[in-house]
Amino acid sequence: MTARPVLSIDTSFDPDSAWFAAGRTQLYGRMGEYFSIVPFGRASAERRRILRQIARAESGGNPFRAIVVSSHGKTSCVVDDESPDGILISHDSPAQEIELWARGRVLYFCCGETASGPLFDRLVDAGARTAVGFTGRICAATVEGKFFWRQLDQELVTCALHDQQAAGFERARQQFLERVATRLAGLPEGSAREDLSRLMDMLQSMVIRGAQKA
Repeated sequence: MTARPVLSIDTSFDPDSAWFAAGRTQLYGRMGEYFSIVPFGRASAERRRILRQIARAESGGNPFRAIVVSSHGKTSCVVDDESPDGILISHDSPAQEIELWARGRVLYFCCGETASGPLFDRLVDAGARTAVGFTGRICAATVEGKFFWRQLDQELVTCALHDQQAAGFERARQQFLERVATRLAGLPEGSAREDLSRLMDMLQSMVIRGAQKA
């Protein structure tokens, strides 16, 4: 492995999202042979500890080229119960924290509403190569919906692992839109169809910021 490592922060380990965390664990089990992935789970993903980890990698000459986060979110911030004030990062974070997160990296946030507001502007202005996230709330109530959400997250994390920038994430979004649309065409009315319709709405409003280089 010669590529710089990727930091994976997964804090939403409540019963409703355990299926989601399990998907990333499966992905890392398959990809860990080819990529250096540094995982932080709920018990260890406290804000000061994450900042120390990023800074330590910088000072050691092997900085993270991407950071991928799955957590609960709200407008322009990532929520984390273990962190001071319950916030992992937000648009109100100090400039030095924003810059440390951003520093030439690909950033993918699978956190509801995090892409709303000025957080992504601050990250891109501070040097992030790409910032990806959602303006709506992530919601899946059926087996079908959870399967597709988990597949989407795995594809977007894979984009980050392969150091894709905005154009690469956009291709992944378009391809997944086609997959969901094809599945919707064969589904009867009901909860699963409603789940996938919400996912379509989320995909269409997904925020991908940064340089368009693939």
